[in-house]
Amino acid sequence: MDHQGVELKKTALISGGTSGIGMAAARSLSYEGWHTLLLGRDKTRGQAAEKQILNSRFISCDVTNADQCRAVAASVGKDCVLAAVITAAGIYRENLLENVSDEEMDRMFRVNVYGMIYLIRAFWHRLKRDRGSVLTIASDAALQGNTQCSIYGATKGAVAGFTRSLALEAAVYGIRVNCLCPGDTETNLLDEQIRRYGGTRGEMGRHYPLGRIAAADEIGNVAAFLVSDRASFMTGTVIPVDGGLTDW
Repeated sequence: MDHQGVELKKTALISGGTSGIGMAAARSLSYEGWHTLLLGRDKTRGQAAEKQILNSRFISCDVTNADQCRAVAASVGKDCVLAAVITAAGIYRENLLENVSDEEMDRMFRVNVYGMIYLIRAFWHRLKRDRGSVLTIASDAALQGNTQCSIYGATKGAVAGFTRSLALEAAVYGIRVNCLCPGDTETNLLDEQIRRYGGTRGEMGRHYPLGRIAAADEIGNVAAFLVSDRASFMTGTVIPVDGGLTDW
């Protein structure tokens, strides 16, 4: 509550919140009574997400633009408690290192790494004030090597390393910072991956000890747990949610 005794809305800000794992996290949090701010670049997709997620609001933002991240931070009013920032925006590309262009490499790092950092930095003072938590989304590729994924793996390894270090400097403010590492998940990103590189969900599933890939809500539920008070003594953790993939 604020100084006037008004109940403030417990709110999570989610980049990539209009689809995939980000939207699944928003859905899970909405079931628990949270409000969510869904960041994305596609207005049509954002408006559709608003209709599906209770107590959500779409905000147009390209996280690779630091000025836009700062503008979003300035626009979030004091009528809420910023209890969590979840950085789920990301892109996936496969390519042999010798074939990777400078432009492709730059784009991967700008979205997967710089976009994450820009957003968290923009909201850092608010997180300190509200004692919120941060959840970054990496990948199994942050934990093990994947063929034709040296650049993608480098970006996700950076996410995990950033998370561990930020957790140490954030702890003094009571801010928890954790990282979730999913394997293949049923999302729009997976659809694009299959269109680009071939294969089937069944073939992917055979690489997993559980014999299948994840549903988006299975990852979203863990994300919601990690930013909630139920995980109040967890920080600096890098957690695989991958059906046993990285335990082979």
